[in-house]
Amino acid sequence: MTRRRLPALFALAFLLAVAAPAWGEGVGPGREAPPSMPGATVRVPQDAPTIQEAVDDARPGGLVLISPGVYHEAVTVRTPFLTIRGTDRNRVILDGGFRLQNGIHVIEADGVAVENMTARHYLLNGFLWSSVFGFRGSFLTAYDDGDYGLFAYDSQYGQFDHSYASGHPDSGFYIGQCNPCHAVVADVLAEDNALGFSGTNAGGDLYVVNSEWRDNFAGIVPNTLDSEENPPQHDAVIAGNWVHDNGNPNAPSEPLEYPSLGIGIVVNGGRRNLVTQNLVEGNGVFGIALLPSPDRHFWATQDNRVTDNLVRDSGRADLALGAPSAGGDCFGGNEFGTSAPAAIELIYGCGFTPNSFGGGELGVTLGPLLRFLQARRGNAPGGDWMTQPAPPRQPSMPSAALAPPDPAIAGTAVPQPFTIRDARTLAVPVLDHISQEVTVFGFPLATTWWGLLLGLYGYVLPLILYSAWVSIALWDLVRQDAVPNRVRLAWMVVVLLVPLVGPVAYFALGRSPIQRSLRWMLVAGGLGVYMLMILLGVLVGPS
Repeated sequence: MTRRRLPALFALAFLLAVAAPAWGEGVGPGREAPPSMPGATVRVPQDAPTIQEAVDDARPGGLVLISPGVYHEAVTVRTPFLTIRGTDRNRVILDGGFRLQNGIHVIEADGVAVENMTARHYLLNGFLWSSVFGFRGSFLTAYDDGDYGLFAYDSQYGQFDHSYASGHPDSGFYIGQCNPCHAVVADVLAEDNALGFSGTNAGGDLYVVNSEWRDNFAGIVPNTLDSEENPPQHDAVIAGNWVHDNGNPNAPSEPLEYPSLGIGIVVNGGRRNLVTQNLVEGNGVFGIALLPSPDRHFWATQDNRVTDNLVRDSGRADLALGAPSAGGDCFGGNEFGTSAPAAIELIYGCGFTPNSFGGGELGVTLGPLLRFLQARRGNAPGGDWMTQPAPPRQPSMPSAALAPPDPAIAGTAVPQPFTIRDARTLAVPVLDHISQEVTVFGFPLATTWWGLLLGLYGYVLPLILYSAWVSIALWDLVRQDAVPNRVRLAWMVVVLLVPLVGPVAYFALGRSPIQRSLRWMLVAGGLGVYMLMILLGVLVGPS
């Protein structure tokens, strides 16, 4: 699968279209003119003693080239189209000293590329781009920062590549609140974070590909929240990744991340995402899961496709679909051992299925919900981000000291073209086998007997209720000899062919001779009992 570079004619048209305003006029995303190339180089410390002074002196299209050293700075970038580059990835170090906010923060400056350096010990983020049009982070290392490693927010046209992130209590890599994003995360490694990748309300031409995600709380987590604009998350491609051994309770974490513990790839309240050609193994709870996201609104998953992945050795189930889903989620062509619900590719296959209107398994959802409640009470595991170990040396950018400036010009320079690998064919070490829990309807047999009983009851009760509604409605219609046949036949068609709503509509509008109080008890009382089972299941169900 190949993503093509935009044609050269588009690049020329883009340059001509934005060439009118001069630098410093119309500052803001998409309103800044790409400069003539290349610009001048400002060297640190030869030409300027600090990175901040070099950035302030540089002109659009220029290069800030940083020599090895430890720089105790928080750098703010407002000049567009700069390339900020270290000469040695492992020896050019920005150090926040556990008191500064961000290593490098690019604010409304289009086209800034940051390359070949390390950021550590910042209270918030290692590298941050906010409200920009064109961004790139390449050959970067971020570790032991108080929020994110590499972070792009409210920004479009960009990429993170050949980078590393560890020791973050939120996520190592984050691209969020963009629609469309026109962004790529490729050839990165994330370990010992709460989340390897997170993308809240991000979607539309977003690719997370060809990377390794290991030993985090959870691996790849696109998600929907009302706290950011443009919900729900949608239209991301997650492909060609090796996602393994996630479920590390000692990784630094914030309470919001605890529900995802032990999941390799989880689409949390998202829509129309594609998860394909990944190798997902050895994760503590689920390999790949589609789960609803409860916030101010309840965001159920919808129209996601999980296809052609190799998923194995998951603690509870390799593939999982949590209830309720909004319909259209499908699984097909995957190699896997276990699923919740069972026979997931038959019941929720990527063709016509009897469950195209929704479904899923309640037991899959209850575990994360219970962890969410535990986190709200302050009862969640997690390490201290300030005390995580330093990572090993990472590969440096080739010819970093000699390469010309390479700004992140939107649509032409970023995102770069890429080919998605088939991660199922990777030659990887044999992982330690995860002991798989024996489950019934998503509830492990190791749970308490009342938890298992509630789980079973909560799973089968909707089927029992629906069967009762249909059966009683049909029986009631058959026995009403005084009602014309055409009316009875019409109501029978509605009851049989309109899922859920059909029998409820008959009880409400069909002039049934059954007493109103009994009809209310049959419908509203049954739903009330079901909601009670969900509540009790959350309180005593599996964690």
